[in-house]
Amino acid sequence: MSAAFAFSASGLFSLITDTSTLQQDKAVSLAFSSDSYENLLVKWLNELIYIFDTHQMVFGRFEVAVSPDFRLSATCFGQKITAATVLHHYVKAATYHLLKVKKISGGYKLQVVLDI
Repeated sequence: MSAAFAFSASGLFSLITDTSTLQQDKAVSLAFSSDSYENLLVKWLNELIYIFDTHQMVFGRFEVAVSPDFRLSATCFGQKITAATVLHHYVKAATYHLLKVKKISGGYKLQVVLDI
């Protein structure tokens, strides 16, 4: 589950910018809980969007731990947005539309619709 949440964050920021060019010289730590994996996923992605909006930061690497009792702790590595940062899309929010968290062989499959 932890890897799936890290990949969801990577996917989010790959829509926003080319994450392969980021400095990753800043780290932000997050921790919170929810009542289900679905709600935790939306909360996680929306918190990242909030940090992008309010702190003008983009991230390219994520160390995430998700526990069976729906707790998440993460460290996100990235940089402040500069004049050289190319932004591709503005993501407004992660939504509950078609939201799914499903266990599959070898891991988990997450589906979330982003409002762009």
